[in-house]
Amino acid sequence: MKQIKKLCSYFLFLTLLYNPSFSTHATFKQKHNPRSDNLPVAIVGDHKIFLDDFAERYSNYILATGIKDNIISRKAILDNIINEILLLNYDDNSAITSNQNYINEIAWTKKQTILAYLKDQEIYAEIKVTVAELRETFKNSNEKLAARHLYASTEEEANHLYQLLQMDVDFDFLAKHIFTDSVLRNHGGYLGYFSWGDMDPAFEDAAYSLKIGEVSNPVKTAHGYSIIKLEDRVSHPLLTESEFLQKKSQLERVLKIKKKNLAEKEYLRKIFDPKKVVFDEECLNYLFKDITSDIRDNIEKKKTENHTSKCVSYDGLSYTGKEILNKITELPEYHKVKINSIDKLKVVIHGFLIQDRLLRIVKEKGYDQLAIVKQTLSNQQDIIFLKFKRKEITDKAAFSDSLAYSYYEENKQRFSMEDEINVQEIIVESEKLADNLRNLLDNGKDFGELAEKYSLRKWSAANKGVMGFAALSKFGMLKEKFWNSPNHELLGPIRIENHYGLFKVLEKKQGKKIEYGLVKEKVIQALKIAEQSRIVKEYLDKLREQVNVEINEHILSTYDVANYVTSEY
Repeated sequence: MKQIKKLCSYFLFLTLLYNPSFSTHATFKQKHNPRSDNLPVAIVGDHKIFLDDFAERYSNYILATGIKDNIISRKAILDNIINEILLLNYDDNSAITSNQNYINEIAWTKKQTILAYLKDQEIYAEIKVTVAELRETFKNSNEKLAARHLYASTEEEANHLYQLLQMDVDFDFLAKHIFTDSVLRNHGGYLGYFSWGDMDPAFEDAAYSLKIGEVSNPVKTAHGYSIIKLEDRVSHPLLTESEFLQKKSQLERVLKIKKKNLAEKEYLRKIFDPKKVVFDEECLNYLFKDITSDIRDNIEKKKTENHTSKCVSYDGLSYTGKEILNKITELPEYHKVKINSIDKLKVVIHGFLIQDRLLRIVKEKGYDQLAIVKQTLSNQQDIIFLKFKRKEITDKAAFSDSLAYSYYEENKQRFSMEDEINVQEIIVESEKLADNLRNLLDNGKDFGELAEKYSLRKWSAANKGVMGFAALSKFGMLKEKFWNSPNHELLGPIRIENHYGLFKVLEKKQGKKIEYGLVKEKVIQALKIAEQSRIVKEYLDKLREQVNVEINEHILSTYDVANYVTSEY
């Protein structure tokens, strides 16, 4: 069973988690014939933005954010499209198009997009949902939630936002810098109340699992990534048949997506047998040393004749060390840095084997030649380009030392050593055992002796449960509870996934301010992030001065958005 779970992680590693295009049936929407009223809503130089294209983009935005239609949002989305056309077609982009990381990411995305279509056709379309399941789900959907979120189009950006939250950067502050919609921007990404089935299924799964006040890890949705903070829960005491019928299609969509992981496992079992994979451990060890010594520089240097021997074979297919290095070189940079152990290297190689098998199926069925797949790929390539372009523009920005130092002084907490705590722990699997241990501790039993005898984490148990000083951020959702707890106060049992913990905070160390000279580069990077919206806006304002832009305000403000919003699933 563990092997199957691992293999599914290989499959997801290469086909789902790291690419916004690879989500659900929604990704691939067939273009319909243009409407008779499909007039240009804007003209940018020689390019026209037709109402159909704008309306589709705007509808996706409404579905992704939950925001209500309004003229401010319409103008903001149109403004984004205009900016993208300017950057794509009326600026010097030679540095990006020749950037090897950009080339690798485009190649990677091409593979993921065609594999996405295969999954939609071979897996998602075959999932069935029964009426009994729908009614049971409806019965369980008797709560409304209120939440706020931060949105990112890529996993990389979402992880960066999450890291900033872990550094205690304010949720409202980040919302102001990432949202174009004034309501979301000025209200900290607040979405208001929603019911189960109203939002993206992955978003809902994460939101409904949170306690009030908790913040999720980045969540992969059909539209990108969200970091969610739960604000409130309200229960519905009565449910009616008419409400069930209203929500039936939404519930079916959600349940199909919930079943998708299991369906993927079943599909994977049919096309890939992990028992047939044979590794040459000696070759892998040499390969791993070369990769890890060079991840920070350039793996390309390691493509030598030293890696001509066969490292892995599977069902008639084999890779030499050099071929594996070639494949790793083609990975986006944020994947390469994750190869930090032999086991992770094996995961990646398994992924390559599965990907090659899937790509053969794609070729056999001609999925890669379909217009709908090519259009989706084109959209994804634009997203990747704009990510690199934003970085290029921001990286070129310069700040005076005085401005950087002022930012350092105004944000001292961000440029200080982390607060640290020394915690003593007992971790057990059974809630009943945890309760019994709590009773023993309350009656005077020694914490260290019980930790030594019962705690599952061997290295801390050997030290009587004492973990030693660690950064407060490493304790995740428990950090505030631990920091606010008096020293030596018994905490717990606290449920942590499938385990239960008893804790004592033994000591605390408050982080000290780091001298400006030691963190100057970090300060400048943080300042660039804080000022990114302004930097990019000023750049675009200059670009607009060189290109004629005309907007048809009448079409923009009067078209009926309801005629264009369609289900994405």
